[in-house]
Amino acid sequence: MTRLRRLLTPPVFADEALTHEAFLLHVILWALIAVPVPYVLITALTAPASLGRALVESLVGEAANALLLLLMRRGQVRLASSLQVVAFFAFFTVLAAAGGGVQGPAYMLGYGLTIVIAGVLLGGRGALAVTLTALLAGGILTAVAEAPGAVPRRYMPLFVWGVSAVMFPVSALIQNLSARTVRQALARARASEARYRSLVSELEAKNAELESFTYTVSHDLKSPLFTLRGFLGYMDQDAKAGNVERLRADIARVADATDKMRRLLDDLLELSRVGRFVNPPQDVAFDVIAREAVELVRGRFEARGVGVTIASGLPVLHGDRSRLVQVVQNLVDNAARFMGEQKHPRIEIGVRPGAAPVLFVSDNGMGIAPRHHDRIFRLFEKLDAGSEGTGVGLALVKRIVELHRGRVWVESPGVGHGATFCFTLPARPESH
Repeated sequence: MTRLRRLLTPPVFADEALTHEAFLLHVILWALIAVPVPYVLITALTAPASLGRALVESLVGEAANALLLLLMRRGQVRLASSLQVVAFFAFFTVLAAAGGGVQGPAYMLGYGLTIVIAGVLLGGRGALAVTLTALLAGGILTAVAEAPGAVPRRYMPLFVWGVSAVMFPVSALIQNLSARTVRQALARARASEARYRSLVSELEAKNAELESFTYTVSHDLKSPLFTLRGFLGYMDQDAKAGNVERLRADIARVADATDKMRRLLDDLLELSRVGRFVNPPQDVAFDVIAREAVELVRGRFEARGVGVTIASGLPVLHGDRSRLVQVVQNLVDNAARFMGEQKHPRIEIGVRPGAAPVLFVSDNGMGIAPRHHDRIFRLFEKLDAGSEGTGVGLALVKRIVELHRGRVWVESPGVGHGATFCFTLPARPESH
């Protein structure tokens, strides 16, 4: 029973269009497999003398249909469909040649059915090919019927062929339009599925980010609170003991803890605003963005002696200007903070030309081990827990770039070899 159910179930393939074609061919083949049974019974009742021929024809037909089913289930759907159309055409051609020519039902009805089957299985091009072949075959049958010495017909074969020259292309055109409609429907279904998968992936990423955020709230925000609580107790003891120096030191530690909490809350607020408070997109040259970002971090560069080079020929981008400045500002500030013991710190801002230009911020600082290349873009991830910052900067960069339909990644051979942060952003639309 299970095997029979499997045979009666149409095969499913990764390609939706192939699955659709296999379903149609599956229905046609099983309909043809069922036809010989009533055909043999009717022949046995009405023409017993022809029963042997009917059995042979039925066996040949069943064997051909079984072969096509096997080919289809092995993935050769287009081959099986083509052979099925050829079999239909050959069958009706033999019938038309054996009796009636273009005036018999085998020509008008049989070829018309074949055109429909070709359109269903092979699409508009298949229907057109069968139409042209049918008209050629009809022309040959007409020429034979009109030849001197041919048996006179009741109706003029040339007239019938002329009618078919109009009807067959119309049928092919209808099949072409139907096939196009099906293809468009499948394309819309594929687009919807891709969008669904994209939304699921985005939701999974948001859930992972939410888990990271929850961890930070329960851990990173508690840490300054514990510091505050502990040193408030020390301050009380120092005040009672009259130890002014220790009281001042405790106050400084409390101030540091409150500053850390403030920075963390500010970064969280800024991260939450990305994607909600959106400025109108505009065209802006990337060199303008780079210079503005460098000026915002000028104090750190001068204190550390960092040299900055901005390449020429940078592209014009289209997006939220303030957010794009924020991307470059975070990257150059991050590069300046992690120069390590580099005696001649350098930062370069440039572009790699190509079909989709890749912008980059490169430095000769501490570098990043390859195993951490993905980790550093996660929310609140810090390779050095004691380093300056809250671990939100690169996560903020990633979110802004992705909201602009771009992507960001880091390239670094390893520790001590510098790092290059690469990202793509939408260029100015051609209509501009």
